[in-house]
Amino acid sequence: MEQYYSDTLCKALRLLYFQADSSQFPEGVQLLEQAVAAEEPDAFYFLARCCGWGDGNVTVNEKRAKKLSKRGIELGSDLCVLGADRMDVLKGDIKNAMTKTLKESFDSVLSMAKAGEPMAQYAIGLFYFWGDMLLNFQKPSQADFAKCERENALEALTWFRRSAEQGCIPAFRNAFNSVRGGVNGVPKDLEEALRWVETMDGKVDMRDYYHSIVLEYQDLKRHADAIRWCEKGVRDGVSVCMVDLGLVYLYGDRGAKEDDAKALDYFLMAAKSGDEYGSYNAGRCYYYGWGCTKDYNEAFRCFEAAVRGGHESSRWYLARCYFWGQGTEVNYEASVKMMSILINKQLNYPKELMGYCCLYGKGTGTDMIRGKRLLEEAAQADNGQAWMFLGDMYDQGVGVPENIPTAVSCYQKAADKKIAGSTEALGRYKKTLFGKWKRREG
Repeated sequence: MEQYYSDTLCKALRLLYFQADSSQFPEGVQLLEQAVAAEEPDAFYFLARCCGWGDGNVTVNEKRAKKLSKRGIELGSDLCVLGADRMDVLKGDIKNAMTKTLKESFDSVLSMAKAGEPMAQYAIGLFYFWGDMLLNFQKPSQADFAKCERENALEALTWFRRSAEQGCIPAFRNAFNSVRGGVNGVPKDLEEALRWVETMDGKVDMRDYYHSIVLEYQDLKRHADAIRWCEKGVRDGVSVCMVDLGLVYLYGDRGAKEDDAKALDYFLMAAKSGDEYGSYNAGRCYYYGWGCTKDYNEAFRCFEAAVRGGHESSRWYLARCYFWGQGTEVNYEASVKMMSILINKQLNYPKELMGYCCLYGKGTGTDMIRGKRLLEEAAQADNGQAWMFLGDMYDQGVGVPENIPTAVSCYQKAADKKIAGSTEALGRYKKTLFGKWKRREG
């Protein structure tokens, strides 16, 4: 890169495209801005990418991307020409700013790529990958279109791999995904994709892809390789790999012996780094006593942290905690709020608890029809607590006529699920000589 770009631009590119720590992206963007202020032509291409595609976690600003592209083209950046074509803005005043033809600019960037410049190699790969070569230069007949597209996809793969060899992360991503997914006619070959990944270890910062690699090895039942990449991720501080490894030990079905305590250690490690899935799974461990003594206070704290981190499904547990007073005070309003958010997001929620709240007006307006319906739906899904609540409903005649036989039947189903209080509830009844259920006296 040093042959083509200033020291400032080279440093910016290394921060944005050759390492995966997003906390360093702002510095990279700042350096790009400095190179643009100095009117370095190709700097406009890279900053336009940031504004047009969100590279470096920059907020997309298409208007500025166009403006940057035009100025870069005016200054003679061939990369800007290819970039503007890729963004479909090479038209009007932007096209009029060109001093070369598109083919001349392509050939210039190709020359850089052949000389080994990784970002030019990536740009050439994109030109082939997204059909720019096909539509601008080749323009094949309908009969030859599919064949040409496949050939271009393979050519793109070659350039992506050459760029990735030098550490370009987005080029690695495209090369990996092309083969593992069979994109644009590239033969789908997961084993080959993973074989190539192994050769890239140490050449490119793959931290953002460790999880994908782990999942692919797991799908292939190559559990030892999946665990190896999990452990590598843990050493490299990749929190999702800490969660992956925790799940391996929690369930003990992916190449390692079940060890709940070890699973909790990995979840807590991930949670400490701010991973919401780590907090969620640590919360589950504390909630159920997996690998530790059951601790609702810690579970509640973990679920709250998970929700703050964006793990919406943790609200399912928070709704239960608020409803039962587990790790917090009983708060029906808070429980209903959690469940309502889950409902609005079309996520799973404790239907039996919402049914109870509607039936008795706890934390929400009384709606006996909805409450009964939700309890019945939950019971049909084999929810023991729903059967218990239905038993109470028929026992007390809440929103329905009192029906002792039905109450007993519901309590029996709850008892089969070992729901607290169900056995005692059954003890309130006895059968008459004629086989009918009645309340015990006294």
